Amino acid sequence: MLPYVAATLVYAAASAVADPFSFEYPGQTDPSGSTYLVIVANDDLKPFDVTITGDDQTIRKHVPALEAGAKHKLAWKQKSGTAKYQLVIDGGELTADFSFEMVKPAAAGKVGKLKVKSSREDVVKRHNVTYETSFELANYEYKVYDSDGDIIAQALVTDNPVNAGGTFTVKWDSNAEVFMVYVRGEDTHGRFTEFKLVPWSVEIPHTEINFDSGKFDVKPDEATKLDEAVAVAFHELVALEKVNEAVQANITPRLYIVGYTDTVGPTPKNDELSRNRAKAIAQYFFDKGFWAEIHYAGMGERALRVETADNVDEVRNRRALYLIGVDVPAGGGQIPSKWAKLSGPRERPIGFTLPALPPQWAKYREDRQGGGGGHGSGGTDTPPTGEGDSGGETTPPAGDGGGETTPPAQLPQGDGPPPVEGEPGATKKGCNVAGAPGIGTLALVALAALRRRRRLGA
Repeated sequence: MLPYVAATLVYAAASAVADPFSFEYPGQTDPSGSTYLVIVANDDLKPFDVTITGDDQTIRKHVPALEAGAKHKLAWKQKSGTAKYQLVIDGGELTADFSFEMVKPAAAGKVGKLKVKSSREDVVKRHNVTYETSFELANYEYKVYDSDGDIIAQALVTDNPVNAGGTFTVKWDSNAEVFMVYVRGEDTHGRFTEFKLVPWSVEIPHTEINFDSGKFDVKPDEATKLDEAVAVAFHELVALEKVNEAVQANITPRLYIVGYTDTVGPTPKNDELSRNRAKAIAQYFFDKGFWAEIHYAGMGERALRVETADNVDEVRNRRALYLIGVDVPAGGGQIPSKWAKLSGPRERPIGFTLPALPPQWAKYREDRQGGGGGHGSGGTDTPPTGEGDSGGETTPPAGDGGGETTPPAQLPQGDGPPPVEGEPGATKKGCNVAGAPGIGTLALVALAALRRRRRLGA
């Protein structure tokens, strides 16, 4: 709501040696439309008549004699948003004729939020994101940051107001990996909303480890494979800290580990086995000092990479997914809907030294940042064979994670992903619909200091 401020107009009659009167009136009405004009007698004044015409109405008032210094207030109610008035004073020898304007402030309404209408594929691959606003925007600005924290696109749009319920689209040309899209929209009253959209997520490349048949403990001779994945994940954490500093944000990552099996054995047993193996891998990350929040889940044979019949020993279906993201991954396909939390975020270990990237994954982040599809230089290892239902297949990073039609969701608050009712992921054997990480979002609605407006009569 705009403040109700008095402005003063002084009018001198042409025949007077000194101004016989002056006027005070606000440049705007109150929210209901009520307004006024005050006549101030600078000298003793005889009775006179006042006529105010405007706003499809005529206000006529008789003013009694006024002593010098006295004031007389004329009040009325304005109907329209902006009205121009003509004031005429007729007091015999004392006359005046001048115009002035009043503004009725529009109801400010409620400051709302922005809603993302785009899919993750729109953001990551098509380089655009569309927002819907719940309140009228007079202008908006945006900044698009890459995963190094550099601004790759920005603009302030002042010539394209957006009505409540309307949409606007932010676009950019760069193929760099997008970390965050920041948007700020402002209404005519100076109030604003901010929205930080974080499409960033990374599937950590790794070599699948072998478990003994029916077992879920990590064997010592398999630990080096996990050490490689942990090293890659540490590099992502450290990079995120630098980007957070660059974009002046405090975005907290989460690690998600998913285990999968082939179709050999009963489905319930495979569910339990894959969950325990995912937990064992998650625990390994934790024991190595990984300081992000960690979650795990098992999909068993419910999300096969290669569709097979029952009781088929298929090494490519014995695998795991290591995913770092901001938002809870959207459930469906190869991504579960339920997660168990292993640990919350913690401080970086004292004396931590960043390990070197494994040679086969040394370029994966560079390729991903350059828009190369997210695949590193690895991915050519031949899957080893052997007992158990987990091979040694090498899993390259998956770029944007697939599942591009899944719309982004608001970043949940609290201690981790909320439980979701129902079975995790797909329920049909052999289903290979690609699931996807969701888009993390951080939204902030703030109220700016209201701007004061002062209007002077003319």
